[in-house]
Amino acid sequence: MRIDAYISEYARKNPQSVALEESKSSISYGCLERNICKIASSLTDFNHCRFAILAESGIQYVELLMATYRSENIAIPLPIEFPRFSLERILDSAHINNIITTDKQYSRFGKIFFERFRTVITVSSDSSLKVLCKEIKDETNNPELRLVLYTSGTTGTPKGVMLSDRNLVANGESIIEVLGISSEDKGALVISPHHAFGNSIINSHLMAGGSILIGTMNFMNSVFNLIGSGVSIFYGVPSTYRMLLKYPDRFREAFTSVRTVASAGGGMDRSIVKEIRELAPWLEILPMYGQTEATARLAYVPSPDADEFIDTIGKAIPGVTLDVFDSECMSLEPNIEGELVARGENILLGYLDDETTTGNKVVNGWLHTGDLAQKLPNGYIKLLGRKDDLIKIGDHRVNPREIERYIEKNNKVSRVFVVPVSHELMGNAISLMVIPDQETEVDSIFAFCRKSLPGYLCPREILLIDYLPLSENGKISNRSIIEEYHHVKDSM
Repeated sequence: MRIDAYISEYARKNPQSVALEESKSSISYGCLERNICKIASSLTDFNHCRFAILAESGIQYVELLMATYRSENIAIPLPIEFPRFSLERILDSAHINNIITTDKQYSRFGKIFFERFRTVITVSSDSSLKVLCKEIKDETNNPELRLVLYTSGTTGTPKGVMLSDRNLVANGESIIEVLGISSEDKGALVISPHHAFGNSIINSHLMAGGSILIGTMNFMNSVFNLIGSGVSIFYGVPSTYRMLLKYPDRFREAFTSVRTVASAGGGMDRSIVKEIRELAPWLEILPMYGQTEATARLAYVPSPDADEFIDTIGKAIPGVTLDVFDSECMSLEPNIEGELVARGENILLGYLDDETTTGNKVVNGWLHTGDLAQKLPNGYIKLLGRKDDLIKIGDHRVNPREIERYIEKNNKVSRVFVVPVSHELMGNAISLMVIPDQETEVDSIFAFCRKSLPGYLCPREILLIDYLPLSENGKISNRSIIEEYHHVKDSM
């Protein structure tokens, strides 16, 4: 069963029920179904072909995505928040002949950008279509492939994660069960729908027959108004909550009728949980963990445990099995560090046009996440960093995330980031970037490190920064930390 089939079902049962809301516009399941059919009719001549989707993060995007599914073609969303060169890098690697876009995005990118495609279809705000060029070229694709989501991971190299209908539905079913989503729920989508987290919000709420209120984080007043307009489940990455919590009175008022706040796209800090508890103690806090390669979600911390076990990823969602393996792919006992692995019906088909990377990522049905982890005695799992983040200093292999956490815990700072730097004798050494708080003293941090860490872990320098070193998709990675370090050094 495809995701769009659930829309057809609810359009038949409850055609007047609202499916999507955006600003002052809304669309019912019946109207959404008609628009999907209308757009899909222009794509049915194609036989399981790749279609790039270039649309703003609103109702039109959902219509184009579902129409591509309905026509039994392959959807490849292009994140419009990415810079142009990043999109071109994706297009170059994905070998896409066809694109469907909105009038707005066609005007924004210009005619020359679209000359690379054999087929270009534009859709206006009233769902009328214009075929600017059309040339059907046979393609050989994985027969189960329905959606390709691009992730740069920690390397910055775009990788197309291939997902099937079964992947999408299985993960949607799991999320519905964990969050208890029903047709009465209204979910807030204020993050990009072009990535796994946003995509999972769309899937789970439409599969449950609920509604989605679409907005952005561009203007705080609009976001708080959106939350206060009947939202029952709010979704955000950790930075989303940090921004909202800067306005405690508005937060308390806007979240009065919200039942659940869910988080993914990075670990939720204990401080965030504490602030939410103080401002809105009625809220169910549900941190979740996942990867694009797992369609979206892999694990969650049950709300009653969010305070005590916020530094873990909790337990597997229904339908998923998690374990921690050693280098020989053998399961490890609790409290021993290894690599987190996962299996289930939500695990990717593979990487687009990259069998080698696929073979390294999925071994005997297990997704090797690249995350270092250990099992706790209660069955929960704690992440310890990334395998590819390890820094070799002399004959030592150092996990930078462990060093960061240790320094943060024992010093008056907001955040600490470890940066590998060249060393003439050891090969590598470390520097620190620190986001200070009001009491931060660089000399005190140096003194702590000299006293508490072995000599090879004492930082060569400490740089103060004002903001998180985020990648273009809003995450912190070893690569984004190193890039920010070089940016700071170049500006000195």
